[in-house]
Amino acid sequence: MKVVVVGGGGRENAIALSAVSSNNSVYSISHNNNPGLIGISKKHYKINENDKEAVLNVAKKIYPDLVLIGPEDPLSNGVSDILISQKFNVFAPSSKAAKLETSKSFLREFMKYHKIDGNVESYSFTNFDDLKKLVLNLDYEFVLKPDGLTGGKGVLVQGFHFNSKEDGLSIARKLFENGVNKLLVERKLIGEEFSLQALVYNDKLIFLPIVQDYKRAGENDTGPNTGGMGSISFSESGLPFIPENHVEKAKAIMRKLVELMHNEGTPYFGPIYGQFMSTKDGPKLIEVNARFGDPEAINVLDLMDDSIADVAIKLMEGGLPTLNIKNQINVVRYIVPIGYGTDPMPSKLKVDEYYLRKKGLKILYASVDKKGDYLRQTRSRSLALLARGNSLSEIIPKFEGIEKGISGKYYYRKDIGTFESIEKKTSFMNSLLKN
Repeated sequence: MKVVVVGGGGRENAIALSAVSSNNSVYSISHNNNPGLIGISKKHYKINENDKEAVLNVAKKIYPDLVLIGPEDPLSNGVSDILISQKFNVFAPSSKAAKLETSKSFLREFMKYHKIDGNVESYSFTNFDDLKKLVLNLDYEFVLKPDGLTGGKGVLVQGFHFNSKEDGLSIARKLFENGVNKLLVERKLIGEEFSLQALVYNDKLIFLPIVQDYKRAGENDTGPNTGGMGSISFSESGLPFIPENHVEKAKAIMRKLVELMHNEGTPYFGPIYGQFMSTKDGPKLIEVNARFGDPEAINVLDLMDDSIADVAIKLMEGGLPTLNIKNQINVVRYIVPIGYGTDPMPSKLKVDEYYLRKKGLKILYASVDKKGDYLRQTRSRSLALLARGNSLSEIIPKFEGIEKGISGKYYYRKDIGTFESIEKKTSFMNSLLKN
């Protein structure tokens, strides 16, 4: 089977690895020379993956059996639409279905209209004066969200990114002045986040193990939000700090969303993930992403013994395959440029793959360009390291001494997936739910 993978990050490297695992031929399309994709692709096309005409021209040369689209921007720019219109098998949502992600206000209004559980008190504004009137009358802490795509970095939370209503209003004013068309004001939630991903075709959903993404740039969850510094999954046993009934309720919310979209004439195809907050009042849906998460896709695809390409085809042919999931734990840590999250300073890296793999680490390349023996960093994440095992005590030592395998200037969080981190989250949730 010929499979085209669109996108050039760590998520797409993981998708391609999964697709090629059952002897499929992978062709990749990305704006960068990702060495992970190039190494496993029958052919790599270095073009702008957001250029729908260029992607279509490549597809017409290959005539693939399946197209898998990783990032959100190609969906927003109509890449899936044009491919679907030309009768290609695309396991990704149309731009209309992807509105669940590309417009946060659409999601909130859709949930409110259909009375779907897990919604959050939310108000959308297209001008500063109306927003100011609401904020000055709030009796709770709030969150600011631009309505459109922000790459996981757009949410601004009172108590973390600003301290008072006045500070929040100052930020909101600047966002409007800088061209943001619509801003959401939402009630701030207290709890622990988790990502619930699923594979969807029409009204059929196959749920994947839940994952937690470590969003903050700094150790101990400090600093600005990022696209994700790493993630953890405990396979189908779930995360130890997220109640099992919260996961089941989250699945019901996701199922309801997809079914209603289908019933209203906007069928959903492809990966989807809901970002949830486990609170004292149950799971609340923070946002929906019309794709796999990054880094969350790296966790779940590593745990799947099945090829994502084979599962997608079976779903699209009307089946409902049962997944074979490894009963293990895995941890992802991203290597990023110094200053990532605020003012990244790209550098050059040299990676000793043999050394890292000998330590038991899986390497997934992200937003880098291969130049001879070196990797040139961009302002985004560089590469992900994944370790899998039967326990954290088996996994965490695999990350020790990685500096011997990666030379150059970079940063990564050393606290992702540690005992201390898990115990802190568990203690916090136990206290929250008890009170």
